[in-house]
Amino acid sequence: MARQFLVLDDHPFVHTALGQMLADLEPGGRITLTHRLEQALSSLRQNPAPDLILADLHLPDANGTEVLTRLRQQRPEAPIAVFSAHADAPTILRCLEAGAIGYIPKTHSSEAVINALRLITSGCPYVPPEVLSLHANSRARLEAHLARPADPRHLGLTDRQIDVLRLILRGLPNKLICRQLRLAEGTVKVHVSAVLRALGVRNRTQAVIAASRIGLDVPD
Repeated sequence: MARQFLVLDDHPFVHTALGQMLADLEPGGRITLTHRLEQALSSLRQNPAPDLILADLHLPDANGTEVLTRLRQQRPEAPIAVFSAHADAPTILRCLEAGAIGYIPKTHSSEAVINALRLITSGCPYVPPEVLSLHANSRARLEAHLARPADPRHLGLTDRQIDVLRLILRGLPNKLICRQLRLAEGTVKVHVSAVLRALGVRNRTQAVIAASRIGLDVPD
């Protein structure tokens, strides 16, 4: 299945550049280009969650981490990376703490942007390496954030769905999940479907891979 990407930036040049880079990285991928936050939110409401959202922080109708907050409210399961002209550590930290998986400065060379996108599209976080060397306190906070396991609640999962996810990751079939959680089979099927949808996958094997890729911390 072709992967889907949403680009949110009000500059046509950025649309062209990022669109081409994503097409090179993911041949056959579907790329949606939006200029305003409301346009992006409308696209997210009408379509399945994309595999990645690339967003600028300064738009005609929104600025700063408000952009990330509203995108995450609309599609909490979709990973978001920032593509911005600002590259200072405080801004990057605020974006990571608001839920961004990565931060790519527009001042990067084309090659550096492609390498960053390659990491992010494979599920790995990315921040510009020069930021880590500029501020000791910021470096410690950045490293702590990047090392922190992902909370499955950030995917919009309920406590019961997290219980189901934990048992899926142990390899239990639906019947044993029913027995373990004392739930009806129909209820478990609904929860399993919700878990797969939140992870953006179609089956249990893909769910295990996706959970590992994004570093989900599912407590016992």
